[in-house]
Amino acid sequence: MSVHAKVITALPTPFTRDEALDPDAATALFTAVRDRGVDGVFVAGTTGEFTALGDDERTGVIGLALDVFGPERVYAHVGAAAPRQAESLVRAAVGAGATRLAAVTPYFLPAPEDALVRYYERLVAAAGGAEVHAYLFQVRSTTPAAPSVLRRLADAGVRGVKISGESDASVSAYLAAAPAGFDVLSGNDIAFEEFVRAGGLGVVSGVSSVFPRPFVALRDALNSGDTEGVRAAQPLVARAVAAVRSGSIPHLKAGLEVQGLPAGPARVCGDAVSEADLEVLRETAEALA
Repeated sequence: MSVHAKVITALPTPFTRDEALDPDAATALFTAVRDRGVDGVFVAGTTGEFTALGDDERTGVIGLALDVFGPERVYAHVGAAAPRQAESLVRAAVGAGATRLAAVTPYFLPAPEDALVRYYERLVAAAGGAEVHAYLFQVRSTTPAAPSVLRRLADAGVRGVKISGESDASVSAYLAAAPAGFDVLSGNDIAFEEFVRAGGLGVVSGVSSVFPRPFVALRDALNSGDTEGVRAAQPLVARAVAAVRSGSIPHLKAGLEVQGLPAGPARVCGDAVSEADLEVLRETAEALA
């Protein structure tokens, strides 16, 4: 079975030491990521600390990514807890030049399915001709979304979905329920190979912002049918994921910093990065360079 796997890098948002947004560092980091061979980027999402960004900051970060990558390679995250705020973010992102949007479900208070569908209907209407992709992350958002809702989302004009925090069995159910032509992306770095072989489009990976090489190598091996290349890349992906504690934002940012890439501190609360952690990140960066 031939596949056409993609690596979409979830971008961290760089801050200064006093946690102000750092546009110059963001441009430098985004340029470095662009030059490392990934297919696209997911900006102002979970890895980008969207819950700790003001709306103007989110629009600014999206604009910087568009400047570096161009609209075809950017998924601009515009999701919010309420549709009115998300609609405003949609319009701002489209005004900045975005043509591909992603929006997490309403969060904190769980939305029932009919309300969920209405939320995306409103975002599709606000987007004009820009694509809208749903972002399902029940473990963080509290909003459930059964696999059967994908048909309703497609009927509402949603172009695809990113799924995070689900078991392999649950992801398989979403893939089985996806209508023809409906893109399905996964946030599970470790299951990249199995996911695309089952029909998924690719992975949205924060880890690949720090250690892109194994993900790009795995993508290339999958797309060329290189079984030995897949076998060689898999343990490197696992090593990368382990080094950043499966995507801990402070560890992602520390992993960038040890490679001389600007990232700054995390605004969100997260695990402390110990000296032992830094040594692991340095060793991993050297091994995966």
